[in-house]
Amino acid sequence: MVGSSWRGMLVWGLALMSAQTAQADELRAPQYVQADPSTPQAMALTTRAAIADMNGNPEQARDLANQAIRADPRDPWPYYNKGMALAQLGEIDAALAALYAAEKHFAPSNRWGRSIAIYGRAHALSRAGRCVEAVQAFAEYATFVGKDDPTAADMARRYAVNCRTPAPPAPAQPAAGQPPPKG
Repeated sequence: MVGSSWRGMLVWGLALMSAQTAQADELRAPQYVQADPSTPQAMALTTRAAIADMNGNPEQARDLANQAIRADPRDPWPYYNKGMALAQLGEIDAALAALYAAEKHFAPSNRWGRSIAIYGRAHALSRAGRCVEAVQAFAEYATFVGKDDPTAADMARRYAVNCRTPAPPAPAQPAAGQPPPKG
């Protein structure tokens, strides 16, 4: 994609990597490549947040991302990390707010970073079963990347179609020997 940064690709790759499928000894600390304004402290905290997320610790990732935001509120990557951690914690509205903030903090020329933030919103909404909103976000992503990456745009359209609202929980069954609830 035009304007792609190695840092964006690294964070995107980390976001896709699953802690369940990666062996701990195979994980290496990601290298933070400067693409948007940041301080050394914010860069270090952002990297630690990405590692925590990759290791399946969204609470720690959220906390480290918050520290990175305090260290440099102009850096978009801590907002992205915070959004993805909050999505894993089921705090979808807060995740969306963080991902919108990430998108706004990316430089207009950083289309890769902005596209990741948009996709992050779509993915969070889809996983939460908020399909109407997810379809809209996937469409926004597809429109945003369509000229530069038609394959990614097509993939987003397919994901939008596959969104499923979670089934309501099954009613509780009475314990053996207990009468069914009156209702």
